[in-house]
Amino acid sequence: MPPAPPTPTRASWRPSPRARVGSWLGDWAVVGVWLGVLALAGLVLAPALGISTTVEVTPTSLLVSDLLITVITVLPYVCYLALTESSARHATLGKRWARLTVTALDGGPPATSAVWLRNVVKALPWQLGHLGASRGILEVQQGLGLGLVALSLALAAACAAPALIGGRGVHDRAAGTRVQRTPEDGRSG
Repeated sequence: MPPAPPTPTRASWRPSPRARVGSWLGDWAVVGVWLGVLALAGLVLAPALGISTTVEVTPTSLLVSDLLITVITVLPYVCYLALTESSARHATLGKRWARLTVTALDGGPPATSAVWLRNVVKALPWQLGHLGASRGILEVQQGLGLGLVALSLALAAACAAPALIGGRGVHDRAAGTRVQRTPEDGRSG
């Protein structure tokens, strides 16, 4: 009896585009809740503390704005991603909902340093987008702002596009990690 012809199969670890998008939507919902809390806090605290919402834009105030945006939005985002992906489940809430996990290239648990590097690179487009948008809002350094937004979009595409076709984005390549389907028995390694 001749052997059955080989059938092209997708590597068993590769998640579907639907699972990847589902995990992103779940994590964006988590981030959205955080941003909502910040917005409400700002609406309540600014008037209560007598904080003016109009500021003269100076190099110092722009730097303070950039640092504040980084500390209250980007840093918590990176911490959420890295801490959940460094946990025993190696997955953010979005990845857990989509039944995905972050692993080393061999499918084993990723090193904590690799998870942090993965998420710093992954958050870089968001940070650059914030820097560019703030320049547009404040109407300063508009050429630089547009450049930062364009770079942000290019880096976001370099992270996301390969993942949608079953590959590894620039953040996973930099860190030596991959996202895979969670094994049926629930273990990530």
